[in-house]
Amino acid sequence: YRKIQAFIASHYDRLDELFGLNWKHLVAYTSIRNIIRSTSAAELEASFRRHSAVLAESLENADGRRFVTFDGKVLRGSFDHFADQKAIQILSAFVTDEQIILAHEEIAAKTNEIPRAQDLMQSLGLSDCIFTFDALHCQEKTLEIAQATGNDVIVQVKANQPTLLNECQTISETSSPQAVYTEPVTKARNRIESRQVEVFVAPDLTHADKWDTVAAFIKVERHRQVFDTKAKTWKNTDETAFYISTTVLTAQAFCQGVRQHWSIENSNHYVRDVTLGEDQSRIRDNPHIFARLRSRSEEHTSELQSH
Repeated sequence: YRKIQAFIASHYDRLDELFGLNWKHLVAYTSIRNIIRSTSAAELEASFRRHSAVLAESLENADGRRFVTFDGKVLRGSFDHFADQKAIQILSAFVTDEQIILAHEEIAAKTNEIPRAQDLMQSLGLSDCIFTFDALHCQEKTLEIAQATGNDVIVQVKANQPTLLNECQTISETSSPQAVYTEPVTKARNRIESRQVEVFVAPDLTHADKWDTVAAFIKVERHRQVFDTKAKTWKNTDETAFYISTTVLTAQAFCQGVRQHWSIENSNHYVRDVTLGEDQSRIRDNPHIFARLRSRSEEHTSELQSH
């Protein structure tokens, strides 16, 4: 709140010209705090979504399809032991290509990400998008809601769906993929990374009635070399991951979708924590209000960094 007041003081002449403030005195930081804390979360979110929708529409992809990532983030400093309040968790919908946050949903203490993500998919009103999720959202209902709203899903498969994971492993070992893509080796700082994507179309699953929306599954093999600056040696790691999809894309497009899902960590969470100091914030009264304001700032910060 003090930084907002400092910003107003530094840019008062410009703000006065734009908005006709004509203030006799600068607003106190305590007044700024009271205004933000008492703001209606519902009205702020509605305004945020309208603004983000305009931005997203102005940056329409040539092929008309977008990857939209759903991911939750904990506001680690928002806990309040005296009020028996745990840290608040916010779920965001993030357009990976344009790096635009479309919407937020606060996750209540007695629920989790899954139903909130399902509600958000329906309330966004999007169509012809590809939603990407981590393994927590590998749920039959999530896939059904996406298709009912005219969208598709790519979601990772892990041990929370043991039968499905086992079938993906078995099919990949006993069948030939319909498409294969080997990504060019990427080098960044002390890391060398490569990956290969295999696509298996129309898999014959045991519980076909449960997973009848699955059109393909994807096997991703990652090989990573990380240089240990202390030991002066390279450490090799290999990882295999499986994903299911309700649509069939090229192996290269699947590779792009999987990679872009995890870009939310660098393009969104990193900026919020390192640049905007979200994890260090000790705002405890309506912390989700300021989290939404950071989202607007975060998008402008990412845009400046890209330029």
